[in-house]
Amino acid sequence: MKTAALSLLALLLASQAQAQAPAIPSRTPLATIPVLPAKPVSRVETTRVDFAPGQVMPRHKHTVPVICFVTKGDFLTKIGDDDERVAPQGTVTYEPAGVVVSYFRNASASASAQLLCASLAGFEDKVLNITLDQPPEH
Repeated sequence: MKTAALSLLALLLASQAQAQAPAIPSRTPLATIPVLPAKPVSRVETTRVDFAPGQVMPRHKHTVPVICFVTKGDFLTKIGDDDERVAPQGTVTYEPAGVVVSYFRNASASASAQLLCASLAGFEDKVLNITLDQPPEH
């Protein structure tokens, strides 16, 4: 009898929790990024980029705009003429087409980090990433 009562109570609590949940998942805006100059996009190529502790993406640029979501860890970035900035987990970065990315560095010396990136490509875009030099030695 006691087990049945506990089961009934658990069922009631679970149904109340479900009743209080929103009807749809919540959306949190992360960024609105103008793509200038505007370009037709016929495909979006997505990539997961995994960084070892302290690892650096070497100097590079893209032939198309690239938006990256920091899904794990924090990064130090230097994009174009902008100052170095910290891109913490949960934020978005933007790499405009043709702009040199001096570095994208995992800020942690002990933990891995990860980006999910979307390249906004058109029909004519074949090569999307251009490495400009080897990563610096540290």
